[in-house]
Amino acid sequence: MSSGTPRLQRIREPLAITVESFDATPIHYDLYDAPSRTLVLILPGFWRDRRHKSMIRLANWFVSSGYRTAICDLRGHGDSGGTFGFNLSEHYDIAAVANDLLQRCSPQSITVIGLSYGGAIAISTVARHELPIASMLLISSVADFAMVSPRINPFTIHRHIMVTQAIRRAPRFDWNLFRAPKLRALDDMSNVHVPLSLIHMKNDWLIDHTHSIALYERANDPKELHIIDTPGNYHADRILLNAPAQIEPLISDFLSRYSAV
Repeated sequence: MSSGTPRLQRIREPLAITVESFDATPIHYDLYDAPSRTLVLILPGFWRDRRHKSMIRLANWFVSSGYRTAICDLRGHGDSGGTFGFNLSEHYDIAAVANDLLQRCSPQSITVIGLSYGGAIAISTVARHELPIASMLLISSVADFAMVSPRINPFTIHRHIMVTQAIRRAPRFDWNLFRAPKLRALDDMSNVHVPLSLIHMKNDWLIDHTHSIALYERANDPKELHIIDTPGNYHADRILLNAPAQIEPLISDFLSRYSAV
């Protein structure tokens, strides 16, 4: 852990909860309880589920910072039903999770943390649903599916994807969805009116940092953009693992200003 960030504590097993989305698809999420006024809701990216070790560590980080924390399986991932739609209708799922948390825990507000495609879904959720959102923090967020253009280097791909992780609990999605209409987070961004922080690694190998720049330009104030220029071209939770000294203080400072413990 970097200086000035919380010391990770041993946390209890989370409460596993299931809600139904608008089309009766079951959406699973884990709740790590803590007596905070703001609840942190984490939306993983494509190919990540709530029980992935990097997601558990991230939940642990927020709980150790004093926040009640929830992390969900996007549809088509982990234990959730349905097929992943690349920001087609997932915002209904997250709204269902958020409303269940509001009834169950009665937080004053929710801070949404979105990683990669979870960032795009976070934007569309906040833009399209009436929820008490305190702030939104997006890491390596997708702005538009059409802008996704991975740069795959066969000599360094092992830094980003482990084969054993790639085949474990693979997401369910329809190849036809690549051509199907999708919501553009870039279009929804102007309808988001909460404090926003965007964090992206420069020249991210999967989702280029120009996604966050485009989102920042469309966003309302207050907003902040952090492009991290360190070796590795890491994406999403890999940034947190490989550049904690740069990332963790940014998150802590943002939360201290907009998300009351």
